[in-house]
Amino acid sequence: MKDKGWLLDATIDYENRELILWIKKDGRTKGYSYNKFYPSIFIHKELDRDTGWTWNRFIQSVKEHPKIVNVEREKKYVSIYDREKSPVIRIYTTVDSQREVARDLEDRLHTPVYHADISPIQQFFIENEMFPFGRIEFERIGNKITSITSLDDREAIEYELPDLEEIGIEVLIQTEAFFPQDSDPIHNIVLFHKGRKIRIREENEEKTLCKLQEYIDSIDPDVIVTQGGDNQLFRYLFLRAKKYDIELSFSRDRTRLTVQEGSPGSYWQYNQIVFRSGNQVTFRGRIHIDNSGSPYYSPSGIEGVIEGCRLAFAPPQRVSRMTIGAVNAAVQFYNAYKMDILIPPIKKNPEYLKSASEIANIDRGGLIFQPRPDIYENVVECDFASMYPTLMVTRNISPETICIRTDCPYDYRHCIDVPELQFRICGRKRGLVAESLELIIRKRDGFKKLISDGQMASKYKKMQNTLKGILVSCFGYLGFRNARFGRVEAHTAVTAFAREVLLKTREIAEEMNLEIVHGIVDSIWIRGKDISHDHIQEFCNRVSERVDIKMSMKGVYQWLVIPSSRTHPAIAPLNRYYGVFINGSIKTRGIETRRRDTCLYVGDCQKEMIRTLARGKSKQEFIRRIIKAYQVCQQYIERLQAGDVDIRDLVLHSRLTRDPDQYRATSRSALVAKQLVKIGRDIHAGQKVRYLMTEADSETPIRRVCALELVKESTRYDVEAYSRLCIRAFENLIPAQYLDKKCYDQDYEEMLLTDFC
Repeated sequence: MKDKGWLLDATIDYENRELILWIKKDGRTKGYSYNKFYPSIFIHKELDRDTGWTWNRFIQSVKEHPKIVNVEREKKYVSIYDREKSPVIRIYTTVDSQREVARDLEDRLHTPVYHADISPIQQFFIENEMFPFGRIEFERIGNKITSITSLDDREAIEYELPDLEEIGIEVLIQTEAFFPQDSDPIHNIVLFHKGRKIRIREENEEKTLCKLQEYIDSIDPDVIVTQGGDNQLFRYLFLRAKKYDIELSFSRDRTRLTVQEGSPGSYWQYNQIVFRSGNQVTFRGRIHIDNSGSPYYSPSGIEGVIEGCRLAFAPPQRVSRMTIGAVNAAVQFYNAYKMDILIPPIKKNPEYLKSASEIANIDRGGLIFQPRPDIYENVVECDFASMYPTLMVTRNISPETICIRTDCPYDYRHCIDVPELQFRICGRKRGLVAESLELIIRKRDGFKKLISDGQMASKYKKMQNTLKGILVSCFGYLGFRNARFGRVEAHTAVTAFAREVLLKTREIAEEMNLEIVHGIVDSIWIRGKDISHDHIQEFCNRVSERVDIKMSMKGVYQWLVIPSSRTHPAIAPLNRYYGVFINGSIKTRGIETRRRDTCLYVGDCQKEMIRTLARGKSKQEFIRRIIKAYQVCQQYIERLQAGDVDIRDLVLHSRLTRDPDQYRATSRSALVAKQLVKIGRDIHAGQKVRYLMTEADSETPIRRVCALELVKESTRYDVEAYSRLCIRAFENLIPAQYLDKKCYDQDYEEMLLTDFC
């Protein structure tokens, strides 16, 4: 029988050693078995007289493994740098044993195993050029699929989506404590379905849990969305159900709910330590998305996850939990697979040897034009579209295209000179990284055009945001020490080209009588006597033509504020600014309203101060309104003094930079971590902790803060400490030269910041 439908997901049936493909057709989703696919791994071993191995003996040794289905000889590029293919052995395994076989062979044969990082499901998607949420045609006999074909195109920009049944789950806990415990009973459960709330509250907790199961069975959702489902919600439901011997099931095959306790880990990511608990709750036949940990899911739709699946050829539950670096790697793995390049188990791209002077010349990063702290009127913001990724594509930057040879056998016909550096880019062969990014850039440009045309803008914004996140990370991933296809020289080549681009941009600005107020890597802020739309558009066109990267105007500011550094008032922080566009919208970067460690109360205080300043339409009006902004700050301080603040709005957040026992100083983070360890919590570097400041200046360190888990009704916040945060939020808005008595009305001289401090 031949059918058509939507492939939503794939899982492994470990008992029968086959794939289960979850297909939606005629409004229903069902699992079909497929046993015609075997994942593969590769081995390359140099065989010579010294090793004592022959090909036949080597292959025979490999075949002895009980979970190996077949062995074939093929030719592949063993390294990304190889010009010719080498003989390798391709080993097919059962779908349930790929990693196990890879480990066994590595131990027995003492040789690296390639492609082991591509999961069986991902290999199935790649080899069949199909992906979750794509259209398929399949033939089946009963519940077994005999053949399957993709009807969808990964490169498509406008594509149809399946009609998914989606619900959200929220559990409200009955507790008198500030921080609920696992032992607290369920008060009620709320399901969010098709724009309505379904509140589940029966006469007792046991019946409430049973009713939840009834709703899951009757609604039969394809997607279940939670906030904290991996670490909290489902663990709590599991424990509450266990009390009554209830086996909850959220999977379509009736697998009972379990919580996989993963191995926690801390690691560096983009200049900060990040912690991942390792806990995951995934379902079979249904897709669980934990919104608190997914960079691709939006509360208004799953389109971002869908686009991620199409790019990464990975299951939706995995994609929703992937870091943007992991999606980058998956895209590169796909292209390597298609280009016959073996994927190594570890990075094998050491940095070329350099002298100290060469390192100093190479390792300079992107170019920044140092701004002066001030209030600037009539400023135009322009930026480059995906500058670093575009450079990597247009300049063919990839690890294997870096050439350090002093002579070129092709008479430099295919060489691209890297500005200021002593190596070149070879253009004879398309680079893997450039190839991987080209489609992402093209699709993002297509989505942005559809958004500007107003065609289903909400849908395409979510897809565009997924691609934006991947492109933002691709440059950092290129230099990441564990990136399988990364190289430091390629990373520095990108920044060298970027510096050249910004310098050429400045030249064009000067030619057109425009002054650069500020510039950060791929964005610039300019002003001049003529900032008409036509003049600025001409500037953008000239820049785009000269540097081969599209530049566009982002907006015109009535005024733009670049504040002073707290430690050096004459210097401006490079990443801190805010302003008001001529349409009245406000943009902020780097200040408290954008910082994740700011409590809600201080953030609200600063937002209201900015709104007060935004009523000024010019620099002079801004200056006159500084005192009014300070009055707003004073009002927030008075509320603190009166005790008229919800304690939940004062909760501060910080990320631990090390494990609790490694702290030597008595910082607030260290004190909170030690409080949590004392009550039995498992705390690691990279985890976020929440706390209140209670006696911030106490000589007894442990009294300075209180971990949120220990807060009681009797807990009191430190008025002075939070008042200082409000004052700092005000200070960070005003350049130092305007925090002077001359800037204020005489009636308010006693309220000046300098007097207050």
